[in-house]
Amino acid sequence: MNKKNKGILAVLLLFGLLLSGGLTGCGGAGQKSENLEKDGLNQEENSRTEKEDVREADTEQGMELPLAGKKLSICGDSISTFTGYIPDYYSKYYPEMGEITDVKDTWWMQVLERTGMELCRNASYSGSTVSGLSLDEEDGRYACGNRRVDDLCGESGEPDIILILMGTNDLLIDVPLGAYDGVSAVEEGNIETFSEAYALMLDKMIRRYPEADIYCCTIAEVGRQNEEGDSYAYTNIHNTQAKDYNAWIEAVATAKGVPVIDVYGCGITSGNIMEYTTEGTHPNAAGARLIADKVCEELGAGQQAWR
Repeated sequence: MNKKNKGILAVLLLFGLLLSGGLTGCGGAGQKSENLEKDGLNQEENSRTEKEDVREADTEQGMELPLAGKKLSICGDSISTFTGYIPDYYSKYYPEMGEITDVKDTWWMQVLERTGMELCRNASYSGSTVSGLSLDEEDGRYACGNRRVDDLCGESGEPDIILILMGTNDLLIDVPLGAYDGVSAVEEGNIETFSEAYALMLDKMIRRYPEADIYCCTIAEVGRQNEEGDSYAYTNIHNTQAKDYNAWIEAVATAKGVPVIDVYGCGITSGNIMEYTTEGTHPNAAGARLIADKVCEELGAGQQAWR
């Protein structure tokens, strides 16, 4: 059996395990356009100022930043927001809520600083899901929607790298996992299952940004705390947890030939989750640093540019 056939067989076996339950995881328009243009200018100026300071310090130390000059776009939910760095018509979370009040403490800004990349566009929308209206052209709420995919493009052009950190809200609002087969094209419309929505989102991004390197991040653990002070992994009405959504992220990404970054394995667990998050979902500065550590590690950046 040749290498290609082995790869196809591996993907089919992975989907077979998921479908059989044998795998549970491992680890108006014109105004919108005007707003988007203004936001793009603001976030590029903010990012440029941040990056120039870091570059000067690292140059003095004779340090070569990995991925320097690459343009990075983020597709995320509230965990990746920060006012002034996302489209102004998107719903926001940080810094108005949660415990991250300085943009330098967000996971994605730490990644930018440590890799030397430039922010192309942070298309992160608080409360957003992967599933939903795929033909959305206006709001950007749904990661499988046309608006969100288009919003990954910045004023400086198309991204070189796209990081996707999505799925937490699908878990929290009880979106069913579904049973994507790894091959079929998903029909446009109201996509009501997670695996099918994730597949459609990736297909659109791959078509829209053929030169970009896309990375799918698994979601961090989501937990809660009982009256006795003991924390535990959150389980939704379908009896599924973050690890189950992550199993599908890995399966769909593998089927599409997209690498996976294991954020679920960053060090935030059901046992320590209240140390690294505000309420079991949104990371504080310490939690965001763990996420950044994992992303940089798997991008090959490691600790080279940490300051």
